[in-house]
Amino acid sequence: NYSNAPKASYANNDARLFYDYARRGFGISEDNIKLLIDKSATAANYYDALELWLPARVKPNITKIIVFYSGHGLPSSDAKELYLLAHDSRTASKLLRRTALLRSELFEQINNLKPKSVTMFFDTCFSGTSRDDVALLKDAKPINLLAPDTVKVPKNFVVFSSSLNNQISSGFEEAKNGLFSYYLMKGLEGKADKNNDRKITNGELEEYLNSNISKKASEIGREQNSQLVGHPNDNYAKKVLMVYK
Repeated sequence: NYSNAPKASYANNDARLFYDYARRGFGISEDNIKLLIDKSATAANYYDALELWLPARVKPNITKIIVFYSGHGLPSSDAKELYLLAHDSRTASKLLRRTALLRSELFEQINNLKPKSVTMFFDTCFSGTSRDDVALLKDAKPINLLAPDTVKVPKNFVVFSSSLNNQISSGFEEAKNGLFSYYLMKGLEGKADKNNDRKITNGELEEYLNSNISKKASEIGREQNSQLVGHPNDNYAKKVLMVYK
């Protein structure tokens, strides 16, 4: 729920589900997970987590970081920057940069900590439209805002996004989750293991996500394609994301 923007249906459910999976699937202790939902997901708490909580837990070249975000994204008025909205963010162009989290800044701050690897999951879009087809900008025409994905992904980063930048990231009403989040959890539970070796690579997960998300989105009259981005020199698609029992 947002104080100054339309709600992002089921985004809080997505975060809770991923929090549980982070503990069970990735084996991360509760002390090493920061969960921000609804009224706790303020811009101040975002920056507190990034600048105080996270650095205290990262050992350079050892720690692996996982970031999950479900909610609204919005491009700047010139479509050169992409923002993640906090609970209290303001969508007016003059206030967006002061009240929302700049995605490139998120990359930079985490990269400066020199973690061993970073995996990011974004169940959001930058089309200017909510999951329920509501415009995030009150004075905007009901058309998609196109924002080029020009942010370079740092080395050892892998970014999974729920949709292309001119698409809406849909909700999955039957499951009460985002479409991307629902299939992300299913994939990590083993559904994405194409060769049945009990290991899931980034490429296997992306293939599973895109196949199922695009099919389900078409059933509700939408187009949605997930995407995987990494540093060109990392051979990131073949890297093992997790091993499951």
